[in-house]
Formats: sequence, structure tokens, C-alpha cells
Amino acid sequence: MRKHIRRALKSLDRLDQDRLHSLVGDLVSDNEQLEMVLSSIPGGVMVMNQENRVMMINTPARRLLPLSYDDPIDQLAWEAISSGELAQAVREALEADQGAPMRDFPIMLRGRSLILGCGILPLVDRGRIKGSMLYVEDVTEIRAEAARLKRAESLASLTTMAAGVAHEIKNPLASMSIHLQLMKRQMKGDCAPAEDLRDSVEVLEEEVDRLNSVLSDYLFAVRPRDSRPSHADLNGLVTDLLQFVRFEAQEAHVAVVPLLDDELPLIPLDEGAMKRALLNLVKNAVAAMPEGGELRVQTRYEGDNASIIVSDTGTGIPEELQGKIFEPYFTTRDTGSGLGLTVVYKVVKEHGGDIQMDSSVGRGTTFRILLPVPQGEHKLLSGG
Repeated sequence: MRKHIRRALKSLDRLDQDRLHSLVGDLVSDNEQLEMVLSSIPGGVMVMNQENRVMMINTPARRLLPLSYDDPIDQLAWEAISSGELAQAVREALEADQGAPMRDFPIMLRGRSLILGCGILPLVDRGRIKGSMLYVEDVTEIRAEAARLKRAESLASLTTMAAGVAHEIKNPLASMSIHLQLMKRQMKGDCAPAEDLRDSVEVLEEEVDRLNSVLSDYLFAVRPRDSRPSHADLNGLVTDLLQFVRFEAQEAHVAVVPLLDDELPLIPLDEGAMKRALLNLVKNAVAAMPEGGELRVQTRYEGDNASIIVSDTGTGIPEELQGKIFEPYFTTRDTGSGLGLTVVYKVVKEHGGDIQMDSSVGRGTTFRILLPVPQGEHKLLSGG
């Protein structure tokens, strides 16, 4: 139909009255059909021309958007929207002549609190931007359900972790009780020789350290942290960490190979939390190589991400267990709190990153952490 109308417009001055009526009728019919389609979709659509003025708005958009005018046609898009935060976001995207990904905006509309998911798409014709489209949908119930699920998952996780803590605490307390009773029997006289008490005191010290480690990991895993990220040199952090564990690695006959990318930019990091997470990965890697091996810690700058790759040549993780490794208190070792990888996962997610794992029995394990590099940080190189 569009080609037919274009051909007719080229010969407009030669059309008789009947053909003109037919052409106008086709245009009206096409427009009505377009309006019907736009009003039938569940999401709201507001279309703007190259001057950022509203050309078209469908019924769902009129219902969902907080509008400043009864009829927003020909108004600047951001002036047609009465919600300050949403209007400002629309203005910034349109004046920058680029789209904007879907983002949530809490608004008040006719006395109701809503969450609108909004995004802007450029309208491109033959390689040129001819306007923009604001798409909006009501995600209030979806976000509420997601929040309910998250609370339920958090409660279930907390219950599991609490049970794990109770189990982990029970064993050292039992050991401490036994050695305290032994010390009491040894001290029944006026005085007990120091050498008779030394072994029990050493066991008590070890068990106190073990309890402290269990509780420290537990609190770190469950307690919301007041994170204060600052521009950090990830290469420097890795270098300091490997220096810290060098003697432990040497005793385990593990060769440590750092491979650091000199082009890595500075990125916002909570250095203490990230160092703790990487230390857990490195210690796990060393423990996975009881006969010695090679530990590689690599950094890379990959477009919008900085990556940290920790690889070992150890025993590997069986495939049937790989889906459980980040669960609280899941461990294949006889010692440890079982919270190490839970802490790693928590720290990475709090930094807006992702963590991936690849492992096979007999070949070793590789953990890959991806951390986003904000646009403004791309030019800030490590050491610069």
C-alpha cells in the first residue's frame, strides 16, 4: 500500500477527483489501521519527530504516562511528561540523539504508586534518524513479585546458613569442652605442670580461631555492607595478594604465574572486599593441588569489562557438583566454613559483575570474574 501511495503522489497534479478521493481514503484507512495496531499493544508508545515533538501517542501511553497536557501532540516530549525524573531522562536521551535502554521509574499517577519500565528507540529510515519512540509498560506487579521471591530466597538462604553455622560451631565447641575438662582434671592439685596443659591450650587456641573464622565468614556473607568503592588499580591489588600468599604457595609446591594486562583501566572497587574474594579463590586453588601444580592469575581489559581469571591445574570439580559450588555451606573439603565461594559470589554481584566457572576432573578449574568498566573510566589506566 505504501508503494501505491508514493506512486500516486508523484503524479498528484494529473489525478482526477475520483482518484484523489480514493488516495485520501487509502491514507485515512492506513492511518486508522496504524492507530488500531498501536492502541492494541499492551505497552504505551509515544512517537516523536526530529524536533522531539510528540507526533503520536497510543491509548496505553495516555493511560500510563503522567501527562502535563490533555493532548500532548506537538509538545516537546519532556514537557509533555509531568514526572520530573522521567522527563529529565527522556530529555537527556533525545537531546543526545541516542536511545536509552529500558529502566524503571517510580511515579505517582492518580493517587497510585506505579513502577514504569521505559526505554527510547531511535526511528531510523535509510540510515538516518527520523525521530524517536518512547516505549512504556507497567512493571509494578512484576517488580513486586520479584521482590517477594527475593525475600523468600533470602529467608531460605539465611535458614540454610544458620543451620550451617550451628553445625560448624558445634564441633569446635565440643572439642573445647573436652579439653577444658581435661585441664580441670590436670589442675585438681595445687598446680599443674605447664607442659601438661600446653597441648590443651594450643587446641583451645586453634578452635577459637576456627570459631572466629566461621563467624567472620558468616557475617560477611549475610550482613549488608556499606560499600565505598574508589578508583583502584586491580593489577596492584592482585600483585599485593600474590605476595601475601607466596609462602603458602611455595610450601604447597605451587608455581604462581601472574599475567597482568598493562592496559587495564582503574575501576571503582571496594578493595578490601575484592581482595577477600580473590584470596578465597586463590586459597581454594592451592588446596585443589595437593601434589603441587600451577596457579595462574590473569587480568584482562575486554571492551566494557575488566576480567580476573584464576586458574589451577588441580583435581577439578565433578560435573554433578558444579551447580552447587556457590551455595552456602557446600564444600568438598574436610575443613573450612563452606562460605568461601558464597562470599566471592556476593562480592562480585555487589560490584555489578558476573562470575563464571569452568572445571573438569583431572584438568583443573578456572574462575573468571567480569567487572564492568564505567564509560568515564576507560581512559584511566592502571599506574597512571
